[in-house]
Amino acid sequence: MQIALFGTSEFAIPTLEHIQSSGHTIVAVVTQPARPRGRGRKSNPGPVETAARGLKLPVYTPKDPNATSFVDKLTRLHPDLCVLTAYGCILKQPLLQLPRHGFINLHPSLLPCYRGAAPIQRALFNGDTETGVTAIQMNTEIDAGDILNQKRVHIGPDETAGELTARLASAGADLILETISRISQGTVHMQPQNHSSATRAPKITESERLIDWGKTAVELHNLIRGLAPKPGAFTYFHNRRIIALCSRLANVAAPAEPGTLILERPGLSVATGSGVLELLELKPEGRKVQSGQSFRNGYRPKQGDKFDR
Repeated sequence: MQIALFGTSEFAIPTLEHIQSSGHTIVAVVTQPARPRGRGRKSNPGPVETAARGLKLPVYTPKDPNATSFVDKLTRLHPDLCVLTAYGCILKQPLLQLPRHGFINLHPSLLPCYRGAAPIQRALFNGDTETGVTAIQMNTEIDAGDILNQKRVHIGPDETAGELTARLASAGADLILETISRISQGTVHMQPQNHSSATRAPKITESERLIDWGKTAVELHNLIRGLAPKPGAFTYFHNRRIIALCSRLANVAAPAEPGTLILERPGLSVATGSGVLELLELKPEGRKVQSGQSFRNGYRPKQGDKFDR
């Protein structure tokens, strides 16, 4: 089968590599154009573009994939199927109807739950113990197409968004290959989503990243792991922004007001609205990642010192 893959972030790389090694022909890898990145704001290619060029695959970086000029270009490549995952752009007709088998999308949740841009983070925020990956037949509505295939994945109690993303990317790559096989054999079954059960997973806002120490230790632990390693949940200590990257629940009651550093305990423990949270790894603004103990040794907090909102 001739396949065009649409993807940009690292999440799409396992799918790209699986399709490349499966015997199918990748006629195009379509990815977002290079954008300014890092401190120097240099325009560097995205992860998928870098991976595709390393595999000697044809790469296309349209500014607007829905433009007639690009649709015509893709038409001349005669793809039987297009696979989209972590691409970063909404596709419209007539692009979606171009391939003989249409577009299929890999989404990192058990649809119809968590439709939107941040399904992994939202699942962790909510303390879910299970998520998954879903392959859908794309239509013009976001994440609302018929389900073609689905796989459930367990979430560990301390698993971070980065760790879960890597596991879902791998599981998703397997799922896509299985789905492509069913499509080519004519055995795929389309199951309409129950739209009344749909939940949303909108993009994370800056205000959501700010740690509210009045919340419970469990809620804050889920927030921190849901935003790790990027963009990171943050707080302030003596007016300096501190990004919290790794935490652990301490099975003790909070002996002080929310946000207060508990110096009687080893490491870096903080009182919350209910319970105590130990910060294992942090990144002070402008400095390198460090352990909670290193932070304590360097900043030498005094009795009664607090993290601020």
